[in-house]
Amino acid sequence: MFKPNMAYLFLMAVLFLVTACSSNPAEAPAPSSEPPTTAVTDYNSTAENVFSLYEGEDMSTEDKVTNMLAQLEGMDWTEYNRLSNGKTLETLELLYTHRSLIEPEHYRSLFMATTNLDGASAEQYAAIAGELFTRDTAGVVRALADLSDNDIRQSVISNIAYHLGYQNVTQVKQELEQWQSNKELDDPEKNVIASLIAALNNP
Repeated sequence: MFKPNMAYLFLMAVLFLVTACSSNPAEAPAPSSEPPTTAVTDYNSTAENVFSLYEGEDMSTEDKVTNMLAQLEGMDWTEYNRLSNGKTLETLELLYTHRSLIEPEHYRSLFMATTNLDGASAEQYAAIAGELFTRDTAGVVRALADLSDNDIRQSVISNIAYHLGYQNVTQVKQELEQWQSNKELDDPEKNVIASLIAALNNP
């Protein structure tokens, strides 16, 4: 009786396994209707980006200013003033105080940030652009010549002229003409100088 019982039990076990496998076939996972998840970065406005840097406490002032300078392009200062609860002037004063950190790679970003400047903020921006022009005339002229938007170019030129207008304008123009005569400038650069002299003549 021992051997038949073992054979019977073995047969029953095999039948049970076969039945279980056939009644529960492995199913491939159903394709998800959701798109694959990827890391998505939310791009805030320029004003939001710059204000978050201005308020940031996890970096040195130098790093903060450098990062802000790189993010200025497309700034709307009215929006910034609203978001920052009126800190436009303070922000521009910070950039002016640390203007020695402004490098040629920041020029375009800075020059593309003139929208809705007014009052004291416009004067502070003019001081930054004017001091920069005095420090690096060739670099600023080249950067302005490279701007594709003529309205923005003229806006920056007007700001520079406004700042230079606090000096002896006759002497400033003479220095510009002398500088220009010692440089080999292309036509866009010559146009920048001509526009600047015209702005100095018509403050």
